[in-house]
Amino acid sequence: MTKVPGFADVKTRLRPLLSESQSAELAGCFLTDTITNLASVFEHRVIAFTPDDGRESIETVVGGDIYIPQGDGDLGQRLDAAIAEAFEMGFGPVLVIGTDSPTLPHEYLAQASGHLQSHEDGVAIGPTDDGGFYLIGVSRPREGIYDGVTWSSDKTCEQTVANIKNIGDVDLLVLPRWYDVDEPKDLERLIAEIDSDEAARDRAPTTSRWLTANQKTFVSELRIVKFFFFGMINSSLL
Repeated sequence: MTKVPGFADVKTRLRPLLSESQSAELAGCFLTDTITNLASVFEHRVIAFTPDDGRESIETVVGGDIYIPQGDGDLGQRLDAAIAEAFEMGFGPVLVIGTDSPTLPHEYLAQASGHLQSHEDGVAIGPTDDGGFYLIGVSRPREGIYDGVTWSSDKTCEQTVANIKNIGDVDLLVLPRWYDVDEPKDLERLIAEIDSDEAARDRAPTTSRWLTANQKTFVSELRIVKFFFFGMINSSLL
């Protein structure tokens, strides 16, 4: 599941640090690295993109894969539609991942894949630190997983897991937590991880090269943002 970099408004919460063009470039790096990481575990990749008229643009970034438009609706409706279409194409189990976690460890993907392939009623979900999820997968089509879920909240994953458990006849795997890169603090974490961890650099080589080439243009802004919020917190205590 992805927005088309340069065609949709991407990484808007990083705009205090990045220009519009930098946001699009970084999103493109995330997409490229995510697709490469998926290729290490999965034979087939279906890219569900938005907006629907961005196919030609995303094909220039990713290359030869299977593409389907996400269509309309909230995230849950679009997830349901993408998963249903993948099953209709003859794929399965189906695992869905976003493109905001370029350094996601391969073993998390392998754990999810193994669980879904070995459990007829398998469901896998990977929570993020902010309350969402970076991955969800099902061994067979399921209904009701996203009913009533509040998207982009700290309850998103919790509500989704509750729905999964209420369905019944489910073998649920909850993966280790990871993080999405949505806000300045997340970008700082990504930079620190890539600087200190060779394995992370190997998982996200395109992102690593972009950060090396560009972070001087925004690292001072990152310090300013940190100082601003620190100052705001301290002033509120006076």
